[in-house]
Amino acid sequence: MEWIFGNHAVTSALESGKRKVHEVRTTAQQADRYRNLCKQRGIGLSVVNKNVLDSMTKQPHQGVAAQVAPLGKVSLKDVAESGDLLVMLDQVTDPHNVGAILRSANAMGAAAVIVPSRHSAKDSPIIGKASAGAMEYTPMLDVGNLNTTIETLKGMGYWIVGLAGEATQELGDVNLSGKIVIVMGSEGEGLRKLVRDNCDFLAKLPMIGDVESLNVSVAAGISLYEVTRQRKAKA
Repeated sequence: MEWIFGNHAVTSALESGKRKVHEVRTTAQQADRYRNLCKQRGIGLSVVNKNVLDSMTKQPHQGVAAQVAPLGKVSLKDVAESGDLLVMLDQVTDPHNVGAILRSANAMGAAAVIVPSRHSAKDSPIIGKASAGAMEYTPMLDVGNLNTTIETLKGMGYWIVGLAGEATQELGDVNLSGKIVIVMGSEGEGLRKLVRDNCDFLAKLPMIGDVESLNVSVAAGISLYEVTRQRKAKA
């Protein structure tokens, strides 16, 4: 079991029904917001001093925490067959960025966010809060090897599009219809060479200002919007 924090994360855990919620703790100021929801689901609610929640996490908790069971595991086959858009993260280790990417992935209809089992963010309470509850609905799938996963997804009809600043074409010039995996690398190193080489296409976002790069979560949101924009235009 683990504790998650923040209004969006806790409310989504209560409403989604994707995992068991064992207990909710709130400050007196937040209790009314959760009392009926907890009662309807037979979940105990404790009103505690803010200092109690402060001692449980170094992150902003907004006066609420919930003790939850881990999210259920999903398979690559399940997520690949449940939609036609996936996000893959190559060594993105900041849980705030991963959470923000999960939020964008959910908003734009991606079926899952795929991360390597090693060298990726694992702090699910922070990811859950940063995702504004999207973690309860859009699965984050750990895989042992990204390149093996890429080959598997290619065999299932997916096209692999890697975001890279050195690409010669812009993302808007790539046909993003069909089954697409958007691959994002870490802010420092970008995509690793073998991952980059295994992509069907490399593309960059148009940059007309003075900065050289974007935060990876911002770049992911823009990239996912471009997928949605193209698909709506062709519908």
